[in-house]
Formats: sequence, structure tokens, C-alpha cells
Amino acid sequence: MTEESELKKLRIGSRAIRASSHQDFGQVRSHVPPLFQTVNFDYESADHGLEVFRGDRPGYIYTRESNPTTDLFARAVAVLEEGESGLCAASGMAAICAVFLAFTRPGDRVLSSGAIYGGTRSWLRDRLSALDVTTRFVDITDESAVTGAVENNTRILFTEVLGNPNLVLADIRRLSKIARAHDLILVVDNTFTPPPINQPLKLGADLVVHSATKYLGGHGDIIGGVVVGPAGKLSEVHGVLHQYGAVLSPFNAWLGLRGLKTLGLRIERHCANAEKLANFLSNHARVVSVRYPGLKHHPQHELARRRLNGCGGMLTFEVVGGLQGGIRLINAVKLCQFTVSLGEIDTLIMHPASTSHAALTAEERAAIGITDGMIRMSVGCEDVDDLIDDLDSALAAV
Repeated sequence: MTEESELKKLRIGSRAIRASSHQDFGQVRSHVPPLFQTVNFDYESADHGLEVFRGDRPGYIYTRESNPTTDLFARAVAVLEEGESGLCAASGMAAICAVFLAFTRPGDRVLSSGAIYGGTRSWLRDRLSALDVTTRFVDITDESAVTGAVENNTRILFTEVLGNPNLVLADIRRLSKIARAHDLILVVDNTFTPPPINQPLKLGADLVVHSATKYLGGHGDIIGGVVVGPAGKLSEVHGVLHQYGAVLSPFNAWLGLRGLKTLGLRIERHCANAEKLANFLSNHARVVSVRYPGLKHHPQHELARRRLNGCGGMLTFEVVGGLQGGIRLINAVKLCQFTVSLGEIDTLIMHPASTSHAALTAEERAAIGITDGMIRMSVGCEDVDDLIDDLDSALAAV
């Protein structure tokens, strides 16, 4: 029985701990994985080096190609996602860009959910299009719209599980059937819903990408990305990352391994806190609306109950007072941290209309579902009653 198959017998919480723990390195069995902070690797002889370079003998050549620490992190995430293989990248964006560059050619088309991270959308629209690869954005919840947008030269169907920042839930199983019917590669960004919440490969996805910067790392101190899927497809992605040099540093991979050990515990707390906060906000007089898949009024609540093991730590809500109401809330919170990013152990809060989407007009923001009073929260692992007290006090100032 292989070690991977033994790990996959475990539940996710145990699997995350064991997959990121001890490893054999010759005569040394280190309980905490060692950090291989090196660029290159030595060989015993010319024959040894030749065998490694030819691929006839296991070994490492250069950290831009591979490294024991980064390989271990990629393998650990692959075990969590139940994928054949994993591959690390310098960031979540590096992972996503490498996938598109690996599987598209000039004249090809990409079909994408419109409810995705702005950085991904901008890259598809502005950068990939410069290579004559056009992206069509659709409502990923509308099956007929997705099917109707497929063209003969469409190669990739891309979505996030929970769209950023509106938390639109994609039905990965249904999308996988569309992808199979049209010979598309289904690529799923699982950053918002890491295991144990969701495992897209088990629902039919071809490749899963993560910004390891977020929940996998969990502490706001690494930048990294991971791609998981069949080894054959990952070899194509590896070629792009190797040539572009968009590889994860060994130190960030080592920190990612540390983060995985508490992933199960953190996700459980993130989900529980977010659900309680969402219910509190739904009943607050200064809150216009709340979007969280765990709430019964969320348009895809029933789908979330079927597909997700917990509804994640992300929620959005709209406060009264529009733009100024949102700004006043941000200025009044004390425990919640006003900053970008998400998936960290502490609670992060931001006001898109005055930060990430400030360059857009109110009409442009409204067209993509971002109201002037919208607040995005990445709910952390603090005592939830302290978070409620902080928001209650801040809302009084709105």
C-alpha cells in the first residue's frame, strides 16, 4: 500500500497534518519537514549527475525546476484534493496564468464565469487577449448561457467555486458534464473553499488551482500557488512555470506546510464564525442585505448544502448610507483588520467601492454586483462574540 493511499484513508483534518509532517531523507527522519533553501544540488560523480539529468535516477537539478520542499508542499495539497499530482507556483496568479498559457494557442477561446477575482479577469481580458486568446464571461449559474457560449475553438471552462466578491456558487458537477460534452478542460479555482469544504476533482474538474497565500497558508505570511490534477496535464503547466521562472520559493513552501497542519481546525472555526456573523448581520437594522451561502435566503443555499461541507469563511454585506456608510464602518471597526487579501487566521475587512474597485464608476460597479455600501469580510478564528461586538459598535457609527 502506497503512502498516498494510506493518507487518503484518513479524514481531511488528519490527512492535512500527516501529509505535511515527517519525511525520510537518507539516514535522517525529520518530524518537521526540513527546508531545502538551496539553488542547486551536488552529485557524487559525473555518472550520477548524468543519470539525474537524463531522468534515469531520482534527483534534483535546480530549484527553478523542482525542490524537495516545494515538491512536498505540492504533494500534500494534492493528497488533500485527491489528485494524482501537484505543482507549486510563485503565487495564485502565477498558477492560473500558467494553466491558461499551457493549454491555449492563438485563435483559441476561453469560457469563464463572470464572478471571479478581478486580477484573474483583468489578465484574461487584457493579457491573454494580446496572445489572440479571447475570453467570454458568462453567468456561471445559468446552464443554458454556459452551453450557448461554447464555440468550436473554446478550450477551457474556468470558474471559482464561490465567486469573488459576490459569493456566486458554481455547480462543479454540472459544469463538468458540459466540459465533457464539448471536450473542454474544466479549471476550478478552489481558493475560497479548500478541503474539507470542497474537492472539485471528485466532482469532475480536470485541474484545481489555489492561491496558497490564503487558507492553505492561513497566516498572511506567504505568497504562493498550487495546481493539482493528472500528472500528464501538470507536465504541460510545469513547462510554462519553469520557462517563465514563476516558481515558489522553498521557504514559502515550508511555511505552507506549516499552515496545512492547522487547516482542518481553522476551516471549522472560519465556517462556524462566518455563519454566526451572517445571522447576526441579517437581523441588524443598519444592514441592507447579507450574502452567505449558509443563509436560507441565499439563492443557491440548497446547492451549497448538497455540494459544500461548510459554507466557508467569506461573506459580504451591504450597510445603509451607501459609499459614506461603508467608509464610516471601515473607520469604526477595531478588532476587524482593514486590509486586502483573505483566508487568514484573523478577520480581514474591506470596502470594495473605496479600495479595490474605486477606479470604477458607481454604474460600472453596479454592473458587476458591487454596491457602494458593500463590505467584504474574511471571517477569522477569533472568539465570534468579540467579532459581533466589534461590528455592532461599528454599525452604530454608520
